[in-house]
Amino acid sequence: MRTAVGFNRVFIRGLILLAIGTLSCATVHPDGEPPAVPPMPRNALLAALGQLPVFITDQTTDGRNIKLRGLVANPFPDPVDGVRVVFRMLAAPDDAARELDRFQKIMHVQLAAGARAPMSWDIQTMYAGVGGSRFTLEAFAIKCGDQVLPLPPDWKE
Repeated sequence: MRTAVGFNRVFIRGLILLAIGTLSCATVHPDGEPPAVPPMPRNALLAALGQLPVFITDQTTDGRNIKLRGLVANPFPDPVDGVRVVFRMLAAPDDAARELDRFQKIMHVQLAAGARAPMSWDIQTMYAGVGGSRFTLEAFAIKCGDQVLPLPPDWKE
């Protein structure tokens, strides 16, 4: 019992020293300017644009046509009115890979908070049967609550 109490004291003291050390590591620039804000990571940027989770429940291809079936969900506490969906065919299984083809569509659907809506999309592309390629499928809310959200990256009107 005595060693457990001693361990807890040492552990708490260590946490306090770590917190003090972290707080004392603030960077001060000689000209008084705060450090530059790093660029927003892609995931944070997409979340700010109202990205919605997409669940693919079935995909079929014959080498030229891709048939996608799935669900789009609303994780926000406010209702979503309208969804923009972007399909990107990439040359390799890497987000930075060259984009071979791109398709986009608008789903005229209303999603309550926490609700899901079915998605069905038949896409024709000559890259469907290319070995080593992959695709991404992203969905973005058009309007969340009373707020109209900005267009997704590279969206073409």
